Amino acid sequence: MEKLNLQQIQAVLLDILIDVDAFCRQQGIRYSLAYGSLLGAVRHEGFIPWDDDIDIMMPRADFERFLTLYRDRGPYRLLYDTDTPEARFITCYAKVMDSRTVSVEEKRKNIYRFGLNLDIFPIDAAPADPALHKEFSETVSRLRRRVYLSQRPFFPFTFHDPLIPKIQAHQHPVSWWMDRCVGYLTKYNGTGSPYAGPISGGMGLIEIYEKGLFEEYTDLSFEGHLFQAITGWDTFLKQQFGDYMQLPPEDKRRTHGLTAWKK
Repeated sequence: MEKLNLQQIQAVLLDILIDVDAFCRQQGIRYSLAYGSLLGAVRHEGFIPWDDDIDIMMPRADFERFLTLYRDRGPYRLLYDTDTPEARFITCYAKVMDSRTVSVEEKRKNIYRFGLNLDIFPIDAAPADPALHKEFSETVSRLRRRVYLSQRPFFPFTFHDPLIPKIQAHQHPVSWWMDRCVGYLTKYNGTGSPYAGPISGGMGLIEIYEKGLFEEYTDLSFEGHLFQAITGWDTFLKQQFGDYMQLPPEDKRRTHGLTAWKK
């Protein structure tokens, strides 16, 4: 296999995004660039120079339609609650991968297997009472962690995770934890709550916004192509990154520790 450098990795990721964008426009599915990909579009009109992934987000209804309608498109595969000889990825958001590649993230190398991919995070409602937001986001993070831990071999005496969460995680199969994670994520959908966000990202309160932020969309330039983004991208980025137009110091420029090969 041929090992890919960062520029080659970014080229593969861009091609996946181009395919997903074409499919979504054809099907009338809303999505937005998210996190570092949205920041890259605004600050660099493309990838953050050191970035090695692409993130998008979708309102839950559009996310569910995407899961139903998106099928293998040439080399591209949808991964959601997936465990096949070709790929394994089980958590509460989705990926689209390029099956012509193999990739390894250092922190997940013993759990998941897949090719280079983009992440798709559903946008769900949060509680109408802001006083409940902290508990809600912490519970989402806890359930996400149980989904992950339930897939790892049980080693009681390791320092990466406390013992009790590992014991709890292994009391049930991963499918049980997935049902509870998705059920909890979606419990406030349809309640009229004025708050929502890509809460499945598991990063806490910074993922909860006023719901209206996710109702209007525009196009932003990214690597010479136009992709969908929420019109209120400035609000999203300020909450995520603060002074987002300021480049971080070199020692704070984080990647996913990704290594990738072309088959």
